[in-house]
Amino acid sequence: MKAHQALTLARFPHQARYGARAGEPNPLYLDAGYARDAVVGPCLEGLGAKTGVLLFQFPQQPPAELGSPEAFAERLHGFLSALPRGGRYAVELRTRTLFTDAYVAALVAVGALHCLNVHPAMPGVLAQRALLNRSKEPTWVVRWMLHPGFDYERARKRYAPFDRLVDEDPTTRSSLARICLEGSKAGKQVYVIINNKAEGSAPLSAFALAAALVTAAKT
Repeated sequence: MKAHQALTLARFPHQARYGARAGEPNPLYLDAGYARDAVVGPCLEGLGAKTGVLLFQFPQQPPAELGSPEAFAERLHGFLSALPRGGRYAVELRTRTLFTDAYVAALVAVGALHCLNVHPAMPGVLAQRALLNRSKEPTWVVRWMLHPGFDYERARKRYAPFDRLVDEDPTTRSSLARICLEGSKAGKQVYVIINNKAEGSAPLSAFALAAALVTAAKT
């Protein structure tokens, strides 16, 4: 499950879909009360033990809007600390400068997860993987989102109608297989979410990753 961007945008982008709010500060940014009442509470009530992980994805936005990396980590810690107990929470970043020791410490302090993501705006997935050594959570979350060198619009035009693997990424596939095996051997529950824009077709990428897992398990 992914929380909507009302909680993770500091300021509404200058895009037509935001109408009169475009360019304005977002009053619901990291509002724990709103998250509890409108997102987490209904989610836990409706799905209970089947909820899985609830993800807060912070889209790319100017770092100045979020404050210093330390200030962001402190505010994130306060937000996560105020959420209902019993939920499993993960955070995904799309701003490289926020990926700091302070951010890691904030997650560890509240038992939240860093969502490993394959995205050009972030360090490589194996570099992010080092964070998991500090997590005692029973769950790992990975999102394979975008092929290197592409933005979403360019990838969409190149890959539609998403029925074949156009740009295979064996390096990423191998890294994800390794992460999955490491997690499995450590008794972790590993979620891998794949976007059509990773290689051209999410279902076919999933089949290829499964084959890579079988191969890696034999070596």
